[in-house]
Amino acid sequence: MMRRTVLPPERRLPVTPVQAAGIVLIVLAAFLSYGGLRNSFRPYTARIDEAIDSGRSVQLVGFLGSTGTYDAQGRFSFVIEDETGRRVTVVSREPKPSHFELATSIVVIGRYDEDQQVFAADQVLVKCPSKYHEQDASR
Repeated sequence: MMRRTVLPPERRLPVTPVQAAGIVLIVLAAFLSYGGLRNSFRPYTARIDEAIDSGRSVQLVGFLGSTGTYDAQGRFSFVIEDETGRRVTVVSREPKPSHFELATSIVVIGRYDEDQQVFAADQVLVKCPSKYHEQDASR
């Protein structure tokens, strides 16, 4: 037969309501911090297939596949091509970036929209040839 050991009343550590509330707040803050940080980190990929399969917001780098147009709703759309030659249409509510046509590579930040079959971009970043490289080449 097992005997249970019971601590005398003076050795118990009672949790007061204030301490319980503090513990709950700490656990809640940790949970919310994890969720917020998880959503703020965006994977970086150079493959359209990975961006589509991820199902979340990513940074997709590629090359310009078209010069782009504006649709009836004022959204800027263009085609981006990845390193494998796969292409996807990118739609952005942002205006066309300056020097867009001169871009050597493009980074779009957003997620693939399965319903519309387009990459919905929150941001479009372009990497253009630097004016400093042109000066160095002429020397």
